[in-house]
Amino acid sequence: MVVIILLLVIITAAGYVADAQGAVASCAISLVALTAIRLGWQYRRRRSALRFRAEIAHASAVLASYLRVGQVPSAALAIAAADCQVLREGHQAHTLGGDVVRVWRQQARLPGHAGLLELARAWQISIETGAPMSSTLDQVAASLSADQALTQVVNSELAAARATGKVMAVLPGCGIGIGYLLGGDPAHWLLAAPMGWTCLLSGVVLACAGVLWIEALARQASGEV
Repeated sequence: MVVIILLLVIITAAGYVADAQGAVASCAISLVALTAIRLGWQYRRRRSALRFRAEIAHASAVLASYLRVGQVPSAALAIAAADCQVLREGHQAHTLGGDVVRVWRQQARLPGHAGLLELARAWQISIETGAPMSSTLDQVAASLSADQALTQVVNSELAAARATGKVMAVLPGCGIGIGYLLGGDPAHWLLAAPMGWTCLLSGVVLACAGVLWIEALARQASGEV
């Protein structure tokens, strides 16, 4: 991502060196590219968080199933960690004599890992009081699965708003295409004079800002960071 940003900076600088028209075009292209990179990064982060939430819910259910058949917590964690990658860091810490609860609480700060905090609490209560952990983990797994289902419903509802924002941002480009179909030369007008430069840059800035604003509202509504 850093390389792409540096490349965009070089393109912009080259446009300034070339002439005013190149500078305006470079600025517009850079704004669009940076917005697309930002949206792509947020999409990948959102998908990753959803995947981790599902993995933690599954891991809690798997760990509870091994405890339910009589495995001690340490053995159950070792077996569950072999199938659930999200538990492996805690298992490694436990094998080395570390604090599993502390490791899970640190992991819980990562996007999509908040469910590990509930798992850490259940583990700590069981270790300190001797209370059975299987029923508690069943409740944790059920709660995480319910949260996961709700998150998917919310994201599916917000998908329409996100798509609408992107479509609205593309419409000015469609308008330029219609201008060519009508026999005009919109690109020449936008790049030939200060009035066109102002319209081009203002339109690009507003379109990019609108898409990012809608995305921010959608993240706030879904509880994303």
